[in-house]
Amino acid sequence: MSNYRPIALLTAFSKVLEKVIYKRLHYHIKNNNILAKEQYGFRNNSCIEIASYNLINNTLKAINNKIWLGGIFCDLTKASNYVNYNILLSKLEFYCMTGRAKNLIKSYLNDRYQRVLIKNKYSKNCFSE
Repeated sequence: MSNYRPIALLTAFSKVLEKVIYKRLHYHIKNNNILAKEQYGFRNNSCIEIASYNLINNTLKAINNKIWLGGIFCDLTKASNYVNYNILLSKLEFYCMTGRAKNLIKSYLNDRYQRVLIKNKYSKNCFSE
């Protein structure tokens, strides 16, 4: 069961509200250049192929120029399952998401839990922080 991610069972209104919040947040992040250009995940017009190309291209350039090269690679599988909501909210505040917008996201994240159902058996409840 630990290999399966729960799905969100939301009302139609909640789904619409989620999309509105996402679009506003995305607009804020894009207009204020909050994300580094080297971040490829969850961005429009960006994909693993572009990230791979840039990695290989920069590696080959370094090798051709006889420059020392090192790399650190991290497997962030299931990383979103371990996001600390208090840290996330403080980051939103750092990037000027305050007041009603921050409070809306905070209330959306609080008191939630998730679980997986497989063949009439539930996993343990995982509560949000």
